[in-house]
Amino acid sequence: MSEDERDRWALDRLPFPYAEALRLRAAGVSDEVIAQVLAVDVDSVGSVLQMAEVKLAAIRTQE
Repeated sequence: MSEDERDRWALDRLPFPYAEALRLRAAGVSDEVIAQVLAVDVDSVGSVLQMAEVKLAAIRTQE
């Protein structure tokens, strides 16, 4: 499996809000738009992204 495939595999295992937040950030979407998509306060986006990264790292170590 290539690095990109492993990344997609891990991302697909995240709960939707975390995966979507990471995908949107990677696409260059603003925090305001990410907040709207996830229906959270814009001040929470940073925390959601941090938690998403932690969860993604945990999934990657399980491969």
